[in-house]
Amino acid sequence: MFASLLPKSAPFFEMLLEQNRLLCHMAEQNLELFNTTEKRHITNISITKLENDADALYRRITRSLSATFITPIDREDILRISQVQEECMDRFQRLSIRITAYDMPHMLFPAQRVAFILKEMIDLTTDMLLGLTRRKDAHKTKLFRTKHEECDSLLAIGLAEVMDASEKQNNCVATLKWIQMYEALEFVIRKVSDLFEHIEEAVMKNV
Repeated sequence: MFASLLPKSAPFFEMLLEQNRLLCHMAEQNLELFNTTEKRHITNISITKLENDADALYRRITRSLSATFITPIDREDILRISQVQEECMDRFQRLSIRITAYDMPHMLFPAQRVAFILKEMIDLTTDMLLGLTRRKDAHKTKLFRTKHEECDSLLAIGLAEVMDASEKQNNCVATLKWIQMYEALEFVIRKVSDLFEHIEEAVMKNV
């Protein structure tokens, strides 16, 4: 009887996983932007809608935290994971806006490959979150770091190729656009890495 009087915990794991699902969908849309030059504006609109949905979900999570006494894991961990997932999606949206505005006639392979690996990295955060939810070991640290290192190498190669092409073709505008796009990709990678580290910390404390 006493247990029935205790305040119910909000479905924080379900909300975090829903937030992560939106992030995965956004990464898929981002990959589409890098793989095709058609329908960029439509894809950008789709990413913007996902970001709006994510904003609403983030507000729901923060309100639930402020109104809930009992949480399945430390409320600081829930807040950090939710915040960084939201920041990841914000970075994806900024990248989408830049790609759409620049309207590049074609995409370079290093950037396409980074977009693909980013989706894989976010899939690993899903695995970790599911492990945290089920209280099962789901460490993916080695694999995640390998993918992160590959992204770093691709960004360096991509920038070198852009600079080399600039010298040969004397196209400063295209060079500046690609430098900014690689920079935007790097910001996304950093945020996804922050997300993984926060989830990993929560897993180590609770699994």
